This record gives sequence, structure tokens and C-alpha cells, in this order.
Amino acid sequence: MLTVLEVTLPVFALVLCGWVAARRGLLQDSGVEGINIFVFWFALPAMLFRAVAAHPVSKIADPRYFAAYLLAGAILFAGMLWLARRRPAGDRTAIAFSATHGNVGFLGLPLLAQLGDESRLPAMVMAIVADICVVIVGAIVLFEFARSGEDGGTPRAARLRAALGGLLRTPLILGILAGLVFSATGAQLPAPADALVRLLAQAAGPCALFAIGASLGGRAVVLDRTVGGLLLAKLVVHPVLVGAAMWALGADPALAAIGVLAAALPTASNTYILSQRYGIDTRAIGSAIVIGTFAAAGTVSFVIWLLQLRTA
Repeated sequence: MLTVLEVTLPVFALVLCGWVAARRGLLQDSGVEGINIFVFWFALPAMLFRAVAAHPVSKIADPRYFAAYLLAGAILFAGMLWLARRRPAGDRTAIAFSATHGNVGFLGLPLLAQLGDESRLPAMVMAIVADICVVIVGAIVLFEFARSGEDGGTPRAARLRAALGGLLRTPLILGILAGLVFSATGAQLPAPADALVRLLAQAAGPCALFAIGASLGGRAVVLDRTVGGLLLAKLVVHPVLVGAAMWALGADPALAAIGVLAAALPTASNTYILSQRYGIDTRAIGSAIVIGTFAAAGTVSFVIWLLQLRTA
């Protein structure tokens, strides 16, 4: 277990550094936004590009892994919708979304890099693709159906097309797609461009982790039944469901372990941002993100130890 903590404690300590900087006013909102822009638009896409380009396409598209990860997510999403059935449609969607969408990009990739085995990266990339292209898209569709009336005269279908089109143009997806092209064709970047991409990728981990903490620093925290339910669903139920689905569908054990790790990650800030955009009360979601991120230092360490992802 000590070898596991050698991996996880530095990762979550960086998150804590960002949180302290924001709470003490050492970093203003504009500074947090700048770090997030750098990570989202430059550093993480570069890391994803290098991770995908370095492996055969077949390793980035394992059908059993995808099916198991998505099946578990669908079961959890539907279950949370049912549990919140007495709430308004938009609130139900926000709760289900928060229980299913983890911080796989900003937290998962740096955490996996700390484990020191690049052969595991394709599995985390597949989890990112599933989260962005299925979970986020599905949540947006439900949010749009839940929203009543028109927004400034723009038809619902047009808003939906614009939202989905924006997702397909996100830097993380573009980085993955570019990596797939290079992987499939065997193309190589010119040496100066490769050096730039490598530098950006190396900066992704520390900056992403610091940005997570800084983004959480200004949020008020409460702990009630809704927050507790979200924490239980995301940190416990989701990884258990993914593990069961991976076993049931016969996914490769090495890939399955990373899928469980991805599912064990805390709720991503995207859930807060999107829910707020659709006029949902985000107090419980914000609290679940803050508490869950720091609680994950323990739960994720346990998952890594249990799955023997860190053996030396």
C-alpha cells in the first residue's frame, strides 16, 4: 500500500496546492481561467495525441472494453434518473450526469502517467472518448429535452446541433483524432514540432492537477443526502459496475483494470458547468465535486492497490 501512496499522494497534493492558492487569494479567477485554457486547449490535447499516436489503432478501439464501460455507465445513469424521479427533468439529468461523468482527462491521465506504464494509456483514452462522445452528448440531449420553450428565439434542434458540433470540435477529441491519423499512417512529426508537443504533454499533468484544485477553491461546500448519494454513486457504485460489466463481457483484464480506475475518479467539473448553463441548482453538484476530489485520494489509492496497478 505504501508504494500506491507514493503515486497517489503527490497527485492529490498538487490538487491541494491549487485549492490552497485559490482559497488564500494567491490566484485570482482570471489566473485559474488562464491555467484551464492552457491545459484544455494545448497541454492535454498534446498528451492525448502522443498517447494515441504511439500505439496501434486496434489498441484504441477494443469493442468489449467500450461496450462494458458504456453499459455500466448506462445502468448507473438510468438508475440515478429513477432515484431522482420526483425531481424536475433537468435536475434528474444533472444528478445522473454527475454520478457518471468522471474527471478522466484532467485527473486520470496524470494519475496514470505516475504509474509509469505507457502501455495502459490507450485504455484511459478509450474511457475519455466514451465520456465525451457518449456521456456528455447524452446529458446534453436530455438537458435540451428538459428545457422548456425557446432560448432567444433559437429552436431547440438548432441549439442541440450547435452543442453537439462544439463537442466534436473540442481540443481533446481533436487531439485523439490527430493521434489516430498518425497511428494509422505511421506518419512522424518534424523534430521541432515533436519537441514542442512533448514539452506540452509534459506540462499537462502538473498544470491539470493544479487547475483542478484552483477551480474548486471558490466553491462553498455542504454535505447533505443528495451530496452523499452522489459521492457513493461516483466513487463506489460506478467502479463496481464497470468491473462487473468488464468481467461479464470478457474484456481484457489489463484494460478492465484501467476502466475500473477511470470509473473510480471523482465527478468532473464539466457537470457543474453544463448544469449551470441549463439553469440547474448546482450547489449539491459543486459540493460533490469538491468533497469527492479529496475523498478520491483514499478511494482511488484503494482501487490501485486492489487491482495491483502499482506493484513495485
